[in-house]
Amino acid sequence: MRLIIFKKIEVFLFVGVILPWLAELNAFDVQAPDSSFFKTKLSRVSSVVDLAFSNSVTKLDLLLEWNNKVEPVLINTVPYELECKYEGKTLAPIVTKGKSFAPVEEASSLPFVINLPYLKRNQAETFSIQGKIKAILPVSFNLVELGDLSKLIAEGVKVQPLQLNKGFSCSLKKIIAGATRISFGIQMEIDAKGPEFDTSQNWAVLNQLKLVNKKNSKDCPADGYIVEMMENRTANITYHFLLKDKSLGDFSDWRLVYKAVTGMKYQDIPFQFDSVPIP
Repeated sequence: MRLIIFKKIEVFLFVGVILPWLAELNAFDVQAPDSSFFKTKLSRVSSVVDLAFSNSVTKLDLLLEWNNKVEPVLINTVPYELECKYEGKTLAPIVTKGKSFAPVEEASSLPFVINLPYLKRNQAETFSIQGKIKAILPVSFNLVELGDLSKLIAEGVKVQPLQLNKGFSCSLKKIIAGATRISFGIQMEIDAKGPEFDTSQNWAVLNQLKLVNKKNSKDCPADGYIVEMMENRTANITYHFLLKDKSLGDFSDWRLVYKAVTGMKYQDIPFQFDSVPIP
């Protein structure tokens, strides 16, 4: 498919030609060799030819997918250590500076793009590319027993921080029991080891507060939460249970349990595509 656009800009004439290549690319699906729960797919290769200026590029649209057992928190959509082979020579990709750690809450895939200098069909009709994507993953999880629901509501909060091993601590800071909902305030902190976070990166998104039935082990996750404070390694989060949507019965049948991540780590996800046709 060929698209030609003519546009006047003052006294300049701009001509652009987009030549997308949309052939089947299933042969280029790869399993990251050191990351068995991740898979990188090359879904599209296209070229944008600028006949007026030197802005022509060959664009690669990729998709990173992961198994639900991984539970990544953030993924840097700017690849690094890129290497492209074209006509037997190493070609320098157009590298995007900086980093762009994107949140992946309730997602199982994330798209990203690599721009290459415009590749022509000269002596070679294919090229190869390899590189890495960086992800931030939880180290492990712990289940924290916070107590019997009926006793917590009757007695209120005892300010006794619950200390755990593996560089993690948390404590129940407040309980607000109303006719239509019950709210619990949790303060938590992870160890100083691992990635650095800023205030816009919700690293505690994987944590979950739930009620567990003592008789049949039925789970009732919280209906929502509000991040009261989120710093590099400390967070205050209030979780809400809406009583109108639940049939809890006797509160003494339930215990409050917190699933909490104990720490974070970086993980490299390598990818490689060989013999990719040039559009």
